[in-house]
Amino acid sequence: MIQMTIAKHAVAFPSKVLARDGGKHIYNIQLAEAASAYVDNGWFVGKGDFIELDLYKAVAPTSFEGKVVGKANNGNFYVEVVTPGDALFVYQVPMIEETYSNTFKKESNYTNAPTQVVRAYELAVGDVVEISADGFSGDIAVKDGVELKAISGVTAAMQLTKKA
Repeated sequence: MIQMTIAKHAVAFPSKVLARDGGKHIYNIQLAEAASAYVDNGWFVGKGDFIELDLYKAVAPTSFEGKVVGKANNGNFYVEVVTPGDALFVYQVPMIEETYSNTFKKESNYTNAPTQVVRAYELAVGDVVEISADGFSGDIAVKDGVELKAISGVTAAMQLTKKA
């Protein structure tokens, strides 16, 4: 018998984000994590030092506030930005090998490598991002306020948690 466990990761999408229409920036951010620390789509980073033309180092963001305003048909949560702070929304288009089995093709199997360059969206008040339950620390529900929470073993990215 072959047993296999696949780690589940957050699934996210920049649903209604001004940066997609040219109203804010989409930055290329070089992740700066240890070899074993992966960064999921739907987590948040800060823009650090300039590396070259359109590439910046990732740093931990210091502030963000949002509100869970609804639930998508796929079960993901819609988070509306209340105060963007310096947090940038990580969303790198998942590149999944098409020859994999259906189990391996699930987007929840996708994550960003520790030193990968990712797209990070600058947010504006009123933007809405979509994040799966796996992208939050703890339980979350519609109408909950959310804020940043550090992730064990990860230095330059944070996920959302229910606001205290």
